[in-house]
Amino acid sequence: MENISYFKIGLFVISAIILGVIGVVVLGGGKFFEKKNIVETYINESVQGLDVGSPVKFRGVLIGNVEQITLTSVEYATPRRYVLVRAGISRDVFRFPLTDPNNPAFQAEIQKGLRVRLAPQGLTGQAYLEADYLDPTRNPPLQADWRPKYPYVPSAPSRITQFSDALERILRNIEQVDIERLVGTMESSLKTIDKLASGANLDKIGTQAVALLAEVRDTNRQLKNLVDAPELNQAVKDTAATASTARQILERADKPVTQLLADLPKASDNINQLVRRLNDVSASLPETNAQFRQTLGRLNGLIATQQQDIKSTVENLRSMSESLKEILDNLKNYPSQTLFGAPPPPSKVMGK
Repeated sequence: MENISYFKIGLFVISAIILGVIGVVVLGGGKFFEKKNIVETYINESVQGLDVGSPVKFRGVLIGNVEQITLTSVEYATPRRYVLVRAGISRDVFRFPLTDPNNPAFQAEIQKGLRVRLAPQGLTGQAYLEADYLDPTRNPPLQADWRPKYPYVPSAPSRITQFSDALERILRNIEQVDIERLVGTMESSLKTIDKLASGANLDKIGTQAVALLAEVRDTNRQLKNLVDAPELNQAVKDTAATASTARQILERADKPVTQLLADLPKASDNINQLVRRLNDVSASLPETNAQFRQTLGRLNGLIATQQQDIKSTVENLRSMSESLKEILDNLKNYPSQTLFGAPPPPSKVMGK
């Protein structure tokens, strides 16, 4: 009876083991027989919470598991003590091969910013590896003086490490701030402002400001009345008419004056020719007729003097014509300046 009982127990145990193995194989979806590509990365921070078997995810999608966690000095002859993490990645996840580290497609993905970093898994303290594309300039690969055994995927600092580093830099900057000196400077500035406010006669300044505003308003009202006055409008119209009439007179006189200026050089040349002829005649007279020669000399000097007067008269006419044009242009463009002259001097209310 006892032998039959032991036999049944053993048969039950063996059957349970066989059923368990079959269930694991069936429910596991063939993961034990799934082929994976091994990749490795080096992490320069604590990997607390990451264990063998921890998931490896690409943007939240499970792509593999952690196979080995150790130090680089254990696997390679190097003094650097990075954390070496090797993970098995499913072959059908990426379209580029993970077996050859020198494959151009794999290296192109690394250049684009393919990185892995440690990420927390909920509030349990567990961690997993997160793969994603990050800025390659801000996350350069770690320095390595060995040849990796498997395809190498560079790592990036975890968010917790980035936050702690930023917080540490902030605290370090705060420590360098001289709080006592800053407080002392603020107190001195407040005292100076208090003294200035106490010594300033705000009532007098306000009274002067009100008086200045009243004077500005009165001046503005007077100016408005002056501009709206019919006398000013009539004066402007008369000025425009006067300018038009003067321009017409100038245009009418321009042609005779221009003709006179054009004829003056010819007259001057004729006078010069006459002077040369008189000189020739004077030279050809006999030496005995001294009185006639003296008379001719006087006539020659008189003509030379008149020539200078003619030139002076021409210059005066030209200057007078230019001055008249300038006055007419100013009268047409700035009639108010011609009527009122320069603006009044500024107010001196604030100086009282």
